[in-house]
Amino acid sequence: MKIRSIRIIMAVAVAMLTAGMTLVSVSAQETNSTAESDKGQQARRRPQMYLTVFNNGYGGDALPADPAQFEKLIKTVSGEGSFNAVMCTYSAVRLEVCRKYGIKMVVDLLDAAVHVSKNMKACEDLCVSLRNDPAVVAYHLWSDKFGKMGAGRERDINNVHKWDPTHATYSGTYQSGGLSYLAGSDFISYYDFAWKRGIQKNFPNLLAAWNTAKIHDNRLGRYVECDAGQAGKGNYNRSLFTQNTSIACGLRAVLWFIGSGQMDMKSLQFKETGLDAAKVNAWLKPMWFEIPKLGLPAAIYATPVTKDFNNRPVGTNGLPATAPGLESCVFPKDFWIQPVSGEFVMGVSKFDGTTADAIYVANLNAYAGQDVKLKLAKSVKALIFNREKGKYEELIQADGVIGFKLEPAGAVLLRFQ
Repeated sequence: MKIRSIRIIMAVAVAMLTAGMTLVSVSAQETNSTAESDKGQQARRRPQMYLTVFNNGYGGDALPADPAQFEKLIKTVSGEGSFNAVMCTYSAVRLEVCRKYGIKMVVDLLDAAVHVSKNMKACEDLCVSLRNDPAVVAYHLWSDKFGKMGAGRERDINNVHKWDPTHATYSGTYQSGGLSYLAGSDFISYYDFAWKRGIQKNFPNLLAAWNTAKIHDNRLGRYVECDAGQAGKGNYNRSLFTQNTSIACGLRAVLWFIGSGQMDMKSLQFKETGLDAAKVNAWLKPMWFEIPKLGLPAAIYATPVTKDFNNRPVGTNGLPATAPGLESCVFPKDFWIQPVSGEFVMGVSKFDGTTADAIYVANLNAYAGQDVKLKLAKSVKALIFNREKGKYEELIQADGVIGFKLEPAGAVLLRFQ
């Protein structure tokens, strides 16, 4: 009897252990499936164009409340302004205006009526109602310092992904403060208004955001000023420099701050600084649909410089200097692309879904052009994107060297296959 009892107990124990092992196995499969599902959703909600976003405040914007005036604004913004998105408080009427002009809406979730953390039920209802709407491109969750509220910002990102897994989240901080809390956002974003608050901080903040984005293969967003320099003069150069160097480091969405200084909100006409922003948008427009094809840079390299970002001499004893913040980005001697001439920063990635190398080369001088030459150590076909023609053209190689010119603050997109 005792032996029989022992056998029964052992059999039950084995059955329980087997069942437990099965449960663990199923749990692991479910976890992997969930992770793969999340990754797939993340890829699907990633915008397929480089976003250049018009905004005039958040948490209650300063855009026209009158529908006719709002339509007049959107017509100007999408036409003369060359913006492809607008950030604003949501209304059904506004969304239809955006749809009419082919401009995307970034829905501001800091408006009191649908505040992402203070009015969560209303926010959830709105996000659920907007699932899969092609006129919406993203949700704006934050663009400021958040001090000790990092966990709350992380919670907001997760909630919005749950409420609407079909649209991207744009959540930002000031400079690099608390970036780790934004690691799950589709756009890991920040602002520093670098030209006014210290251009030497441009690359340290960029690289910090880039490193955080690598955690989940996310993309960068950046909140930029429209008045980086003298209106109608150096302002355009500085603003183009900010975006091109940022794109080399993974930027895929830029939030322009257009205040009353950049646009007359009564006549809804751009002032000179607003026109400078429009000129930058127009420069980038031919590459709107190419830039998002670049995966997040796997590496960022930079050359030494003889001139600073403002085209002033640097270095000592005839030796070039390193641009501030790029000290860790020296070209490895064994990298298959080596700089021969020119002063630039370069993002190295792949075109999504392919083995082709994507290289974005941005001028490190906002006011002087560069004659760039690159030495290639492997046999590849080199293509350069012609912005005027909107297509790739083959670059002629001479002894493995290719060459091209960078205009002041300019950049080129290269494809190697």
